[in-house]
Amino acid sequence: MPGMPREAIATPERILDAAFARFSRYGYRRTSMEDIATEAGVSRAALYLQFRNKEEIFRRLAQQMQDDALSRAAAALAQDGPLGERVTAAILAKGLRFIEITLASPHASELLDETNRLCGDLVGDTERRFLDQLTRVLRRAAQAGEIDLGEPGLAAGETAQLLLRAVKGLKGPGVTVDEYRKGVDALVRVFVAGLRPRAAGRSTARAARQRPRAASRA
Repeated sequence: MPGMPREAIATPERILDAAFARFSRYGYRRTSMEDIATEAGVSRAALYLQFRNKEEIFRRLAQQMQDDALSRAAAALAQDGPLGERVTAAILAKGLRFIEITLASPHASELLDETNRLCGDLVGDTERRFLDQLTRVLRRAAQAGEIDLGEPGLAAGETAQLLLRAVKGLKGPGVTVDEYRKGVDALVRVFVAGLRPRAAGRSTARAARQRPRAASRA
């Protein structure tokens, strides 16, 4: 009939965007399929043609976010530049968005619980894939002489795992985006400095001591 609003096309993307908005505002338990349909501007029938239930929507949304984070991390590691800068950018690309979501939603604790309950396998798979990405980068850096894994006596995979475990310690309750950024940057700089070949480390330290002298003479 003339004047009636036209129903939006029920694409998966539109539905997932609507679900994200609803979950963020009201949490998982208080969001129904009807709520998601209303948010997306589609009928319940159209919604059920795309997704069987709320759990499937939540898992698909989680999978999409995990894949996006992993793609951003891979792109950061593939860039040119010093190892530390690339690793820092990759860790932030993978984890920063989730911290932003946690801080923005009043239902962050519930959403985290539901993610662990419904999507633990997806998160675990992402962690393994990111570990593999970082392991390959550290292995190549060692082969190029940028770092020395022989000094600590660790394999590239063990080194990557150690770093990622340390990063998890930066995600304490209430940590802000700025605090997380600074923490990751400082942690990676210290970590990479500790892996730098001894000769390079001495040269860097010597150069750092010489700079103030040069500046005073200038």
